[in-house]
Amino acid sequence: MFPEIKTFDCFVRVPGWRLYLALMAVNETRERGTVLDVAARGAGAELHRAHPAGSLVADATITAIRKSIKRLGLDPAASPPCSELLLRRFLASSVVPRGSLAWEYLAVLTIKSHAPWIALDRAALEPPLMFRTGEAGETLSWADGELDCAGLPVLTDRRGVVGSPWSHPAPDDLQDAGETVFVCCLPEELFRRIDPKTFLGRANWLTWAYRFLFMRTCKFRAD
Repeated sequence: MFPEIKTFDCFVRVPGWRLYLALMAVNETRERGTVLDVAARGAGAELHRAHPAGSLVADATITAIRKSIKRLGLDPAASPPCSELLLRRFLASSVVPRGSLAWEYLAVLTIKSHAPWIALDRAALEPPLMFRTGEAGETLSWADGELDCAGLPVLTDRRGVVGSPWSHPAPDDLQDAGETVFVCCLPEELFRRIDPKTFLGRANWLTWAYRFLFMRTCKFRAD
């Protein structure tokens, strides 16, 4: 059993969505660099084999996420999730930008699962976390500038918005924190088919970059 001191609450207030959350500590005994390069190249090769024409139109996961976005009243063409943006860029360039350990690990997770992931520095968080709809005036800095969070699903702590499935950090924004929270945000109907825990476990088995401290699944609650 994981030490209770390491856990914290997370609430989902967006109907039809579920979160998988894992708190992980950097494995100081593992050499970084080459192993992550190999993992990234392997994930990229899988992606190109699945989409040789460089298009995600026929991708089942992306299609399902787009349908869920429409149910939220959003236009998936105008507001694609961060996973789709990263996959498009990788298909176009075949290169994962180098950055912090957390960024490269996040990129591998996204390329392999096609699902939106968020990475957060545990030391900077003020739990509890809440997954809810962004309010007018709320913004989030991300790789492409400033994201207007109004109407978009966002992840917050006591300070405000800390992440969103619609934004991903620049490679240098995620520092090599001792403990990192990785969060996968998915529509309910996709959660079991994709199984974020399996993808995170495989990525860790390939790289041994982190060790698990605790994990949990967070479901929608109306109260």
